[in-house]
Amino acid sequence: MGRPIWRSSGVPVGGAADINSHRIANFLLANTDQAATLELVGGIWAVMVEEGDWMAHCGAGGAVFANGKPVPSYRTVFVPANTLLEIRPAPGGSYSYLAVRGGWDVPEVLDSRSTCLAAGFGGLEGRTVQKGDALQNINHAAHPDFGLGVPHFFESPESLWVSPWFLQEPYSRTNDTFRVLPGPEWARWTAKQQQQFLETPFRVTLQRDRMGVRLKPPWPEKFKLLHSSSMSSTAVAPGIIQVPPDGWPIVLLADAQTTGGYPRIGQLAAIDIPAMAQVPSGKEVYFQQITLEEAEQLLFEQERWMRRVRCALALHPTNSR
Repeated sequence: MGRPIWRSSGVPVGGAADINSHRIANFLLANTDQAATLELVGGIWAVMVEEGDWMAHCGAGGAVFANGKPVPSYRTVFVPANTLLEIRPAPGGSYSYLAVRGGWDVPEVLDSRSTCLAAGFGGLEGRTVQKGDALQNINHAAHPDFGLGVPHFFESPESLWVSPWFLQEPYSRTNDTFRVLPGPEWARWTAKQQQQFLETPFRVTLQRDRMGVRLKPPWPEKFKLLHSSSMSSTAVAPGIIQVPPDGWPIVLLADAQTTGGYPRIGQLAAIDIPAMAQVPSGKEVYFQQITLEEAEQLLFEQERWMRRVRCALALHPTNSR
């Protein structure tokens, strides 16, 4: 879930780029949403499972295979020992998340187990997972809450087991429109430029990482300020949309810096930040202006949905084999 209370010390929020998929993967295993998941992006990730255990995979950016056979996501799965587990890129997104019961066993640094790549701390030695690394989950015996939302741990099957029920992807998008609030420097653009910002299709470029994603407008010059776009550094946060002098907007994501010097034309509604992280490169997106009250209501509704899902997973009678 990241380190939001450490932003005053210059530490990025961090945590999962798609926080919804991270949370759902944990809920499928009766973990808290603070449990560490493995974030996967780009390329094929392959590992040999040395000791069988319960897992869950969520997120549009990956597809799971066990010994070469596809395994559905958004389900509770038991993966036996000596299984070759692969997660391959999927065309529907950019990130996916692998959770294990109890969460991955990595140290907690500044109130979070997430990795801060920019500063080199947290997670597994402050770096990405590499060939030869060994990961294990936290001992479930030390956590009495475990076992509420998955089949009985003490009756583990001898072969691959996949739950017959599944979850739909949380708040999956059916369109390419993202809700946005006016940014602090919104008034620095003319009314015509503001209208063009809300009506123009922006293409997601290959210039992207966990800090942000750069958008290519069809007419960059229309989003340049008539006067100098430089300004003193000021606070920024995930979801802020900055516009550099070249007119190509940058949408900040989970690892966003804490300050920036580019004018802020908009702020994504919090509910849409994970979806922006998942948008594949090359796709076009649009912005739709909403009010702060509407953005808050959307977030409240999503959180209520998340809590209902977690409760249902803990009580669902079909969780037993």
